[in-house]
Amino acid sequence: MRILLIHPNYHSGGAEIAGNWPPAWAAYLAGSLKSAGFSDVRFIDAMTNNLLEDDLAALLKAEKPDVVGATAITPSIYKAERALRIAKELHPDTVTILGGVHATFMYQQVLSEAPWIDAIVRGEGEEILIELVRAIDDGRWPAERQSIKGLAFAETGPDGPRIVATQAAPTVKDLDAINPDWGILEWDKYRYIPLNCRVAIPNMARGCPFTCSFCSQWKFWRDYRIRDPRKVVDEIETLVQRFGGERRPLAQGQDAARRRPCVRRRYSADAFRSARVRRSHTANGGPGWRNPAQPPLTGTPAPPRMPGRPQRSGPTRLPR
Repeated sequence: MRILLIHPNYHSGGAEIAGNWPPAWAAYLAGSLKSAGFSDVRFIDAMTNNLLEDDLAALLKAEKPDVVGATAITPSIYKAERALRIAKELHPDTVTILGGVHATFMYQQVLSEAPWIDAIVRGEGEEILIELVRAIDDGRWPAERQSIKGLAFAETGPDGPRIVATQAAPTVKDLDAINPDWGILEWDKYRYIPLNCRVAIPNMARGCPFTCSFCSQWKFWRDYRIRDPRKVVDEIETLVQRFGGERRPLAQGQDAARRRPCVRRRYSADAFRSARVRRSHTANGGPGWRNPAQPPLTGTPAPPRMPGRPQRSGPTRLPR
């Protein structure tokens, strides 16, 4: 079974000013699929490569996928719908799947305006997608689609067409068990212009402990989960060793306003410091990526905390 993932060709001119960002979602889904035994996973980054519809159609025609999946935020929804329509027109038997924030919340509208989409994955997709692909591979699709949690799809019932949303799937509880396939990305094309270096965005955490009315993140991810800092350092080390690069900006903010030990930024900083020391250069030439010109981090005190004020939350980057 061949599974093809597509990052739609949407451009806003906003974040792109700083460079081309690697679509980490494809690496995490591809890695999960391969770990489940589905080894033939392909990826088309139509956004970074600025693929026009004819270019995308040519690639889809050559790949002959059994399953095509795409993602979409609200601004890119029509590009994603169009990409899946092209896939369905070229390969009518292909199962077309859409995921992402917009499809999760607006599945009724999406399925109404894009009937060529066979299923929508609601929420984080690693475990849901595996169950869906297994059903397709076993010949249980679409007969048993209602038994798969976390889906939405259109069907014809006794009273005519209707849109069905199955029971919500649980969130991925063990983020460290996900083994992303970073090799599926074209690393020479992802660069952070202000620092003139390659950029990666590994997951440090998912969700948010806050419930801000203006933000969809806590509703999409539902519960707040952080990874073992040592596992994150392992992943960053793998990225540096396999794909090169000088810096890896981390795009996961750590909450400090709530005084729970598991979400305080102090916890994250100390844990990363400890894990990073473990990988520093040693006298016997052990592996590491600390700058030898810097003093050892062992015993470095955490910066003092201002009384009465929470520490700043937001993007965090490991010191060089």
